[in-house]
Amino acid sequence: MGAPSREARLAHARIHCPFWNEDRKDEWVASWRTIVPGSVRMLDPVGTKEKHGFEHATTEAYDMFQPHLKMHMVTVQVNGDEMAWVIENHFTLNGKTLKTHSIETFAWDAAGDLLIKTYYDMPADVGDGDDPYEFLLGKDNVIANE
Repeated sequence: MGAPSREARLAHARIHCPFWNEDRKDEWVASWRTIVPGSVRMLDPVGTKEKHGFEHATTEAYDMFQPHLKMHMVTVQVNGDEMAWVIENHFTLNGKTLKTHSIETFAWDAAGDLLIKTYYDMPADVGDGDDPYEFLLGKDNVIANE
């Protein structure tokens, strides 16, 4: 099984931000399914509590963040069984908008399982056992991932 084709990964990258920004949830999730034949593990961001599962990485993340986040793809690189992109994020909460960049990497193993690692600013006191989504959205607005 392994990694999806280079063409499939680039096709997903092309629509990732537009479908998100246009609130096309079903199409956005379906596009993810074209490049995720197996399971998903996610360090979002690296250095915090690991998340797992296709639904949490796609549908649940969308439900939590789409109302607050607009994304603009800066660059995409596909090499071997991996892909990386840089996204300019506009995160709005309580009337305030923060603009920041994230680096996001994707590595597929031979079984088609995907490891996602993201890198973006987090306070130093948000660490291994912490869910950064609670920091960003408030605990009551986070879908738990146990």
